[in-house]
Amino acid sequence: MRIALIATHHADYAASLAAALAEEHDVLLVLSRRNAGRQLSPESLAWLRQRMDVRIVPHHLAPLQPVIAGICAWHIARFRPDVVHVQEHPTRSMAQLAGLLKGRLPFITTVHDPLPHSGEDDRAARVFARAYRRLRAASDRIIVHGALLAADLAGTGVDPAKIAAIPHGVLHFGRHGTPVPPVAAKHNRLIFFGRMEAYKGLAELLDANDIWLRDGLPVELLIAGAGPEMARHAKRLGARNVTAITRRLGQAELESLVAGSAAAVLPYRDATQSGVIASAFGAGRPVIATDVGSLKEAVQDAGLIVPPMDVAALADAGRRLIETPGLLEQLEEAVQRRCREDLNWQNIAARTAQLYREAGAAG
Repeated sequence: MRIALIATHHADYAASLAAALAEEHDVLLVLSRRNAGRQLSPESLAWLRQRMDVRIVPHHLAPLQPVIAGICAWHIARFRPDVVHVQEHPTRSMAQLAGLLKGRLPFITTVHDPLPHSGEDDRAARVFARAYRRLRAASDRIIVHGALLAADLAGTGVDPAKIAAIPHGVLHFGRHGTPVPPVAAKHNRLIFFGRMEAYKGLAELLDANDIWLRDGLPVELLIAGAGPEMARHAKRLGARNVTAITRRLGQAELESLVAGSAAAVLPYRDATQSGVIASAFGAGRPVIATDVGSLKEAVQDAGLIVPPMDVAALADAGRRLIETPGLLEQLEEAVQRRCREDLNWQNIAARTAQLYREAGAAG
């Protein structure tokens, strides 16, 4: 099968899927210059180019979106695929691309967030709501990353028969083709990383940290990322057991920090799915996450789940992870098992290729 995988966003996800698909199929991978530069290392891009046709398009600034759609259509025409697979994100270019192709090929869309996160993502979704509707209507099949997300998407008016729940595989911080270097994890360090928006629950995490400090629990809390919440909670980030890195981290640096922590913490107030979980698992680390969106479905037995905005439960989960003998090792084993089984990219690629065939792709 010849597969055109278009990812002007979500380069880390698309590159991992493309690499697995390329083991049995011919793949064209189209990436955005800025997004790929942030999420994939130069070595990884070189490794991918040895295995598939990789093309780079400009960043999706609003005036360029019709141009990007046209460039993607040109690459698709030259490649002559059996199926086109795109990623939904805040831009009109993918809906415009679907219009240019006019249904001539089976058209698949991955919808990473059927319902937007609160805050900036929600504002962006309202701006691009019409484009999202057009893209979803033009898609022969739509992939989401969990059964709950399939129900959420159906609730927006999408035909449930078009929707398939396929897991989000593990991510290795833009690393492809090279082994992850071993890092000794500190059993008492918890890491909270990513884009710092209010829905991520930094306030609740800092409230839980107050409990850990009060009770003398030897937690080291590492908070790494950029966003408005870092400024809003700047004073509290100065607690004696908190290390705050208030900048965008390189992939290799972030990978080392996550791998060297006991677990990643996701105290989210709302969410759909999370690349943070996929990245934590890729570094071999379990998570503590709230029961919002499909996080519980993604975590399963490879972490601890607490109710959202329940500071006492969050603090207790951190305590159990650090003080319960054998618990961390049990969760680490679950992470490794999940990475070998349902979150393995070869398994995900096989399910995705079958979906392409169901949508009418030859091969």
